[in-house]
Amino acid sequence: MDGTDSIFLRAVRQRFDGSAPVPPIFAKFTRSENGEELSLLLETVDLSDYSLADWIEALVTFDHWLEAKGEGRRPLREMVGYIHCCTAANPAQITLPKLEVIVYQALTKYGFDALSDAQI
Repeated sequence: MDGTDSIFLRAVRQRFDGSAPVPPIFAKFTRSENGEELSLLLETVDLSDYSLADWIEALVTFDHWLEAKGEGRRPLREMVGYIHCCTAANPAQITLPKLEVIVYQALTKYGFDALSDAQI
């Protein structure tokens, strides 16, 4: 992988500064076959009003929600797309609401259809 993985991994390590284990979802981004997904994530973060740290928190929230539903799959491309839609659907405000809260509210209200048999 190129240097972008080190940017992402540094941000993840800063977020989880030893106070908590790094969620397994982030291990997927470190595998070479997932370099395209990591690049997509970083490009999407750049297009949003939220920081990489905000996106990491949103992905952790998403991961926990899927785990609570008993779902083992983590379709990263679709998850990034879902979070991106949450940022786009959020009206412009002076103070941005927490991205992880927006994502959790969307998941609990609308679910995540990317894991349904029709979507896979």
